[in-house]
Amino acid sequence: MRVLGIYDDHNCGCAIVEDGRILAALEEERLSRIKFHNGTTADGPPWRSLEKVLNMTGSGRANIDCIALAIAPPGELLRYVLRDLFKAQREERWVYYSFLSKSIRWDRYFLFYPYWYNWNRLRHVKKLLRRYDLEGIPVELVDHHTAHAASAYYTAGKDRMLVITLDGQGDGLSGSVFHGRDGRLVKKAEVPSYHSIGLFYNFITWMLGFKPNRHEGKITGLAAYGDPEKTKDVFRRFFRMDGPEFQYDLIRKVFQHAFPHRSNYPKIQVATNGLLDAYSPEDIAAGIQTLSESCVQQFVSHHVQKAISDADDALDLCMAGGVFANVKINQRVAELPHVRSVYIFPAMGDGGLCSGAALWAYYKHMPHEAIDLPQRRLPDVYLGPEYSHKEIEEALKQASVPFEYVKNIEDRIGELLARGHVVARFNGRMEYGPRALGNRSILYQPTDPSVNDWLNKKLKRTEFMPFAPVTLKEDAKNLYKNIEPNRFPAEFMTITFECTQRMRKECPATVHVDDTARPQLASLEINESYTRILQAYQKRTGLSTIINTSFNMHEEPIVCSPEDAIRAFNMGHLEYLAIGPFLASTKQESEE
Repeated sequence: MRVLGIYDDHNCGCAIVEDGRILAALEEERLSRIKFHNGTTADGPPWRSLEKVLNMTGSGRANIDCIALAIAPPGELLRYVLRDLFKAQREERWVYYSFLSKSIRWDRYFLFYPYWYNWNRLRHVKKLLRRYDLEGIPVELVDHHTAHAASAYYTAGKDRMLVITLDGQGDGLSGSVFHGRDGRLVKKAEVPSYHSIGLFYNFITWMLGFKPNRHEGKITGLAAYGDPEKTKDVFRRFFRMDGPEFQYDLIRKVFQHAFPHRSNYPKIQVATNGLLDAYSPEDIAAGIQTLSESCVQQFVSHHVQKAISDADDALDLCMAGGVFANVKINQRVAELPHVRSVYIFPAMGDGGLCSGAALWAYYKHMPHEAIDLPQRRLPDVYLGPEYSHKEIEEALKQASVPFEYVKNIEDRIGELLARGHVVARFNGRMEYGPRALGNRSILYQPTDPSVNDWLNKKLKRTEFMPFAPVTLKEDAKNLYKNIEPNRFPAEFMTITFECTQRMRKECPATVHVDDTARPQLASLEINESYTRILQAYQKRTGLSTIINTSFNMHEEPIVCSPEDAIRAFNMGHLEYLAIGPFLASTKQESEE
């Protein structure tokens, strides 16, 4: 059975699932070059990614059995909104205001706008399907958090798991808890969107002068430079846990438009009464990061305790949603008592919803296939487009970039890295999700701590996190503490670990000030060409780790096509571009 999955909001994209495996998955932003492309705005629907995944997999009306849309039925979304107003808030004046004027849940819009919103989304997606002659194929609607849960559970490679989703908001919720048992997902708990830890983190990101939904990772990195003790009491007045439930108290101080949406942030900031004005950005970042870690730990711990049986005193967890893009939160969850292992779907944000919806629809219609879940663990995320050597060569000639063919390009890259050069790499299928995992990456040696400053300046980035390391899988336990139970998520760079003394000494450029790193583990089974680069570097230096950062300019999506790669290479004034079997250089060999 073949399923087409589509998500149409921010980070929109498309995926093809067949026999329970993802064949292709792609976010629209990589093709449109619009960061976080939103299909419900003037950015336009995800037609490029739809066209690409159809072409990549030879899919069409003749062989697509089902279409899964990551959109809740309009009536279901409206039900969540009404529940928030009448039950979650317990504030009658807000209900009256929503009926008489505008809905606090949807800012400028009236109370019943949510129904129209999802109905309109469906109308536009069905129009897109007609454009590609896909009308008439059965359609399944999958709500936001069910799609998140399915993306994690059906790719984790285990049939009994506790599934946690947390994000800003989606289809009326900001989180959920599912039990995954024998291929079935059963919902056990929900988090209303009013009490979203993700949106609170989003608000603090905005308050510190960064772009919400885009720069939360900068706050995570900045937090390591601050003291959370200075701001923890203030943050507890804004957001706390009421037993196992998130409680966003700050929005209760705002009469109109209290929902924590970006358009309301100026009003919510007024409600803080300037309590954070006296603190440095570092201390504020440390406060929100520590609060988030603590709240998520308490939430997860509660549901772990409820799910543990007498026969088993530890559980395997899988997680998805934007909150779990926070790699430090993932580390804290993994450290909880009674948590055996964690897995985070590599496209944990909304870009993963197209795959999650397709996986959910597949197993709904093919439940007997769930007995094979352990054999369907996600092997890798190289699920995007690939370009032929001829296409790459033509792009290089068109751009008038000097290049040469290199028979053993991996060994040459390892040699260049050992000599201290920066190499941008473009090869094979593009990665799916927010992390560059070697095929669209910039590589450098891990021994120069100053690289964070000068390379970010070249790329016009302002980052507080160090560059992440990629390490040969067999050497991981010598460099990262307690990595054994969670080697799987480390293959996708979705969790941090404490570094060993050897790692801190040998690879200082990849270790953050809090002595953690966010590694990617490489092996020949996952990516042979990439791993051979590490082996070539290790042969010359004795080190099994190099720096891997995403190949893109600041505020741009990761490169997708050869043309994107060549443009970013020129704009970043990088030294070498290894693109397929070709090597382009801004340096003359005679100068070296």
